[in-house]
Amino acid sequence: MMETWEEMTVRHKRERMELVQSLAQSHYTQTQAAKILNVKKTCLNNFIKRNKVHWPVIRQGRTKND
Repeated sequence: MMETWEEMTVRHKRERMELVQSLAQSHYTQTQAAKILNVKKTCLNNFIKRNKVHWPVIRQGRTKND
């Protein structure tokens, strides 16, 4: 049986969430993830905020005095 439009929409949202969560759990920065997904960082960041995805903060390029 063919998938309905509603079922397809739900599946696509679930797949996007799973993909973004897997990138977050793999310790990628948001900048790296945006490049992998070929989207602007602001677009990814909006998706993360809108869907309340936990993204661990990775401090990069910091010295001990920061």
